[in-house]
Amino acid sequence: MRKIIAVLLCIAMTAIAFAGGANEKASDTPKLTMMFSSGGAGSSLTAAAEKFGELKGIEVEALTFPISEVYEKQILALASNQATPDIIAIDDTWFPVLKGYLEPLDIDPAINEAFVPSYRDAFVDEGVQYAVPVRMGGEVILYRTDVFEENNIDPDSIKTWEDVLAVAQQLYDPENDTYSWCGGYNEPAYLVMNWLNILSGYGVDAFNADKTGFAFNSEQGIKATKTFVELTKCASPGILSYGYNEEIEAFQNGSAVMGELWTARYAAVNKEGLPYTGKFAVLPITPTGDGAGTEYGVDRVNGWGLGINRNCKNKELAEEFLEFVGSFEEQKRLAVEYSNSPVVEAVFSDPDYLEAVPVADDMASAIAHGITRPMHVRWQEMEAAIAAELQRAIIGQVTVEEALAAAEETCMGILED
Repeated sequence: MRKIIAVLLCIAMTAIAFAGGANEKASDTPKLTMMFSSGGAGSSLTAAAEKFGELKGIEVEALTFPISEVYEKQILALASNQATPDIIAIDDTWFPVLKGYLEPLDIDPAINEAFVPSYRDAFVDEGVQYAVPVRMGGEVILYRTDVFEENNIDPDSIKTWEDVLAVAQQLYDPENDTYSWCGGYNEPAYLVMNWLNILSGYGVDAFNADKTGFAFNSEQGIKATKTFVELTKCASPGILSYGYNEEIEAFQNGSAVMGELWTARYAAVNKEGLPYTGKFAVLPITPTGDGAGTEYGVDRVNGWGLGINRNCKNKELAEEFLEFVGSFEEQKRLAVEYSNSPVVEAVFSDPDYLEAVPVADDMASAIAHGITRPMHVRWQEMEAAIAAELQRAIIGQVTVEEALAAAEETCMGILED
């Protein structure tokens, strides 16, 4: 009974949220409706929606909700064959679930080819594009230049995750409240993202080639995970509770001197007027791992794309909006004015963006060989299982070998269900 009531309430809330769509017949002026995740994504994408509405002289309704609500409301509307929301916001890990409800796109090639390839490919399936990237990035390694100089550390000498670990161990000084590694670790997605970047650097993917099993519980996977666990020992004791806000604060107050940071967060870390502003740089590479046999590592890019509800009544207008928000001009504006993480390659070398984010060129270099996160309709469940075991390994309840074996067993159960 409780589940039925919850579903009815959700239907009612969705209907109320997009009641304006039902009134379109009474007006000759088209309207676009959409919802975004609150926070940085919501503020930047809402700004784009508002500007598009002004330019086109149409009404645009952009609502923001917590990320879990965005997913639930959208999937309910799509599964119920509702015409609204017109624009569908897609976290990259949602794509395998949502793609069947989306309209295939025919985006202007001049716009489409300007995207960072790995960002665009996150929303392509079997050669069909269902969304455009609008706010995406990767985890880059941020470090304090003054600390490196004081300790005679040449950032150009850091090529592998073993090099990163050696530097972290050298700089670790908890007695003086200095922690040499940092990251957003508190939610399964954040924790697993940091792990995936290191795992990929060792030449290991989460799944095997045909996704009938997993590849992380292997010799290289164990080696990568041991490096991951050792790095967390150089972090604050509270690292497992760190989200992006806590990570940003740690860099701002000087307790963190190196770590993985999502590209869009750099502007907040390097905010004008803080004690260490101007002293943050980014490694221009994603490190490789011992035994990987590659010159560079692989960054797991992630973020948001926008697609079109297949039942949308204003598909041509909706596609115009996607091309607008994905254009160089709008991506540059959102990056400079709203700290959006740009998806167009040329923005990273634009003088105005470089003034706002001086390390943009190095960021672009670090994510140049990026790939998407694992794509599977039940990845979020698998991610939670992996995160639980990684946490146990980090706090020393189990060995890395035990953690990966247990994670693989649980994930196989999910895969076979």
